Parts: sequence; structure tokens; C-alpha cells
Amino acid sequence: MAIFSWFISKIRFLTSSSLGITALIVLFLIKVAVGILYGWVSYTYYPGSDNWQFHEQGLREFDLLFKDPMHFFTSIFRDDVHPAASNFFDTDSYWNSLRGTLIAKLLAVFNIFSRGNYYINTLFYDFFVFLGSVSLFRIFYDQFRHKKKLLIIAVFLLPSTLYFTSGIHRDGLIFLGISVVAYNMYVQLKDKFTVKRSALLLLSLFLIFLLRNFVIVALLPALAAWYIAELKPKYTLQIFILLYLFFALAFFTVGYLSPKLDLPKFVSERQIEFINLSKDATSAININPLYPNIRSFINNAPQALNHSLMRPYPAEKFTWSYAPFVIEILVYEILLFLLLLFPVKNMRPPPFLYFSIAFSLSMFLVIGYTIPIVGAIVRYRSIYFPFLITPVLCFINWGKIRTLFTKKQA
Repeated sequence: MAIFSWFISKIRFLTSSSLGITALIVLFLIKVAVGILYGWVSYTYYPGSDNWQFHEQGLREFDLLFKDPMHFFTSIFRDDVHPAASNFFDTDSYWNSLRGTLIAKLLAVFNIFSRGNYYINTLFYDFFVFLGSVSLFRIFYDQFRHKKKLLIIAVFLLPSTLYFTSGIHRDGLIFLGISVVAYNMYVQLKDKFTVKRSALLLLSLFLIFLLRNFVIVALLPALAAWYIAELKPKYTLQIFILLYLFFALAFFTVGYLSPKLDLPKFVSERQIEFINLSKDATSAININPLYPNIRSFINNAPQALNHSLMRPYPAEKFTWSYAPFVIEILVYEILLFLLLLFPVKNMRPPPFLYFSIAFSLSMFLVIGYTIPIVGAIVRYRSIYFPFLITPVLCFINWGKIRTLFTKKQA
């Protein structure tokens, strides 16, 4: 732990984030503590959970690394069980199984230093994911320098985001990838394009593609709209609306060019697979069938957003473990209500905020369309909350609220 704290105090990218070394170390230690809690909870209450399966795979890959290093590296590029590598949207394909393989390979490298200890591996994992949180903080801080405390809460301490990005799973790495993409895009648009930043951006996009390919489908339109809006900031809203209409049209028509690009069919099939998986799930919920046509997507949109943004409800009878997420959603609903009542006036949102909101809502739609299991919804959506809640917190007029409370007390 002390070694990682020392590294944090020496890495320029972290120390120049305006957080301060003490705050950086405290936030990192909080993340590690939550990561250890995540591992203990899943081991104790959810035997056979994904993170411990990744750990077991990592141990096997560690043995392979020393017994047959050539096979360790070349096995990334082939899959004897899932040879169908031609269509990366196919859930029964090489691409789908590759995401677990990559995490196992990463853990094998960690095991060189940890001797196969899950909780020490959590330190390494959380260190890399922490870089993603700092990247996102730096973007928002550049926009809202006078709201540092709110930004720390929104970026580092949102309960479900902190919890699910701290345990060894795909979610933290995907969050890292998205944050690094956003940071390098932001810096290049503000300053200038460089080979290094472009390479990091492309590498992060590739990481996201490998770990959860459908995120790319939502991320690229948001990035394109953001880029064009920076050229014409006066028309940011119009640009986002027009580009999203164009991409929506492309989403429903590109399948006519090739059946392998039939994106609505892919989303519909993904929903069917999740429905089949939900039969044994304790937190399964009813979900309307999604057909691969524009009418079905429009009709299902309200339910999709309701499931991804509002569940679990307080009245739902799930296990005690869902209570923190019920409270979290209630707090977010209160924040949205405060935003409607006390918005900051005469403040034009920068293009990055439009990107942040458009991208997160797109992902909430995808999650709501496809996943009929509350437990999975809670985990999948967690990494997108900072992109939505941070703008909400920053555009609430907290000064006016404090004034009202001061008058009442007087």
C-alpha cells in the first residue's frame, strides 16, 4: 500500500490534477478498501461470481506464462471453443470470449508480484482504474473549477460507481477506457493533436471494443458530435440533435448493406439471451419484447429508461444487498428535482457536457432495452453515472438553496 501511495505522489499526471497528494492518496485508499470489500462480499455471499472466476483463470494463465510462454501470448489470437470470429457482435464468438481471456492474462501478470493473492491483485487493478477517475476529474475540473468538492463526490465517490469499478471485473477497465478516451479527446480539442494522445485515444477505444463491444456503438456518435460541436460551439445543441438523428437512421438502415451489420437485430437477440438467463435470477423483472424495427425501439424507450434509471424501486422485495442502490437512486431523483427547481442561470453548457449526457443516456437506453435483471442493471449502469450526475450537481444553484435555508432558520 505504501509503495502505491509513493507512486501516486510521484506521477505527474496525478499530482498536476489539482487534487493534492493527500486527497489523491485518501481517495485511492478508499477505492482499494471498497475493492477488498467487493472481493469479500462476492466470495462470501455469491460463490462462483465472475471476479473470483477471473482470479482462478488468472492463476491458470500464470502457470501457463512460465510453462509455455509462447502459448500464453499466442492464445490471445485464437479460440478453439469459439472459432466464429467474423462477427464481433455475435455473443457466441471469439470476440465475446476474448474479454474474459484478456482479464485473465492481466491478472497473470499481476500474479508475478502478488504470488496469486486476490486482494493484492486488487491493489494493482484499482491503481489503473484510479487513473481513469483522475482523467475524468481533470476534464470536469477544467469546466467547473469553483466546484471542486462536488466534483470529487461525483467522480470518485458515487456509491455504485465506486463499488463496481473497484472490484476485479470488466466494468472498471471499461470505465478506465472511456475516461482516457474522453480526456485525450478533450485535451486535443482544447490544445492540439499529438501522436501520443491520438495513440492513447485509439488504444483506449480498442480496449473498450474488446471488453464490451456495444459500448463503441454508443460512444462513437457522441465523440463525433462533440468534435463537430467544438468547431461550432454556438450550435452545440443543434449539432447533437442532427447528428443523433443521422446516427439513429444509420442504426436502423445499415443492416440492409450487410446482415452482419444489423444492429437492431443484435440488440433484440441480446435481450432474448438475457431473458433466458434471467429465469434463474432472483432479481428478474418483466421486460417488453424488443423487435428489430424502429417502432419497437421507440415504444420500448420509456420502459428502458425507467428500468435503467429508476430500478430498484423502494417497494421491491429483493435482498438486503439492494438497499444501498435504492437509496442511491432516491438521492439522484432528489438531485434532479433540485436541478429543476434551482438551476444555475445564464450558464452555457460546454460541448463536453452534451457529450457526457448524450453518451450516458444512450448507454442507459441500451441497458434498459436488453437487461431484465435488476442486479445486472445496477452493475452495468454504474460506470455511466459520473457522466450524468456530475452535470446535474454542477448546474444546481446551491447558493440559492443555502440562502433559502438560512432565511428559514432566521
